[in-house]
Amino acid sequence: MTPSPSSFSLSTALVGASVRVTGMVVLVGGMLIGGMAWWTTSQENRLREEIAAIEARMAAEIAVRDAAIDRLGRDRRIARLEVLDQDQDQDGEGSWTDLRFIELDDEGRELASREMRLPGDVIYVDAWTARFPSETVASASDPFRDQTIVLLRRIYSDQIPPRDGIPIDTPGGIPDGYAGSDQARFEQAIWSRFWTLASDPDAARRSGIRVAQGEAVYKPMRPGEAYELRVEAAGGITLVPIAEVAVAGIDDSDLSMP
Repeated sequence: MTPSPSSFSLSTALVGASVRVTGMVVLVGGMLIGGMAWWTTSQENRLREEIAAIEARMAAEIAVRDAAIDRLGRDRRIARLEVLDQDQDQDGEGSWTDLRFIELDDEGRELASREMRLPGDVIYVDAWTARFPSETVASASDPFRDQTIVLLRRIYSDQIPPRDGIPIDTPGGIPDGYAGSDQARFEQAIWSRFWTLASDPDAARRSGIRVAQGEAVYKPMRPGEAYELRVEAAGGITLVPIAEVAVAGIDDSDLSMP
């Protein structure tokens, strides 16, 4: 039986509809797959950017932390002490020590040198120090307060009182090598009212000072020994032994400990 024209038209319409539906499904599916691929790629790129930003921020924070630790841990030389000679009193009951004291600038260059003679063999170096808050030192946000400042006062021994010691710097004065600088004027303002800052916490806080105080370091000394006087960035002064110096008329065997 021959199909009627209406049946043929219906079949054609159904095939066309099926093709269109299939095309729509393919198109929508392609769009969904493409969209998912784009979204996935976009998310991956965004995550990569976020991870890179986090890594960069962490690296910057680590660099800041390491720099702060380095600033807090550093120290600097401010003087060298050389023991030139030592002899006994005629009665043999006491000793005298001959010293050379050399002041140094921040680069380790010699500013001034003097020789002195003190009774006894335990030598003291007395100083005023002003220490600043650790966070200020660590951040280096204030160039005047990024390290402890020191005014060397005097050298004395266990055989004489401090007031009879040998003066080094003058309180309120400007040490050699610093005259005229902004740093010198800043330090002079502190030394000129040092005991107020040392005893009045409000005055110290207004000046950005954590603690101001007198300090003394001391050690028994022998001929040929040498010491560096150092100051810690956020701490006080230390007296550190260094290589022995040559002393005329003294053999190395004479310097050995008994």
